[in-house]
Amino acid sequence: MSRKKKNWKADEMEMMINYKAARNAFVFLDLALFVYCVVYYLQQKDLPFVFLIFSLSGILFNGTKIWETRRLTRTEEQDEE
Repeated sequence: MSRKKKNWKADEMEMMINYKAARNAFVFLDLALFVYCVVYYLQQKDLPFVFLIFSLSGILFNGTKIWETRRLTRTEEQDEE
């Protein structure tokens, strides 16, 4: 492995592509889990264990979004306190 390859970092375009791919995969997974839970509930009249994974992923996503939004929108005055 060459030294140049070892120190390689993704540029902005590759990071954007990776972000979009990860977002699309997350949306697909959440949609598939939701459909599975609905179909399972209609057939069995009970929620599957997968519903826990579906719920926790939503909580984690929204919690991270709120945390990072607050962290990145703080003003310098609030940081100094």
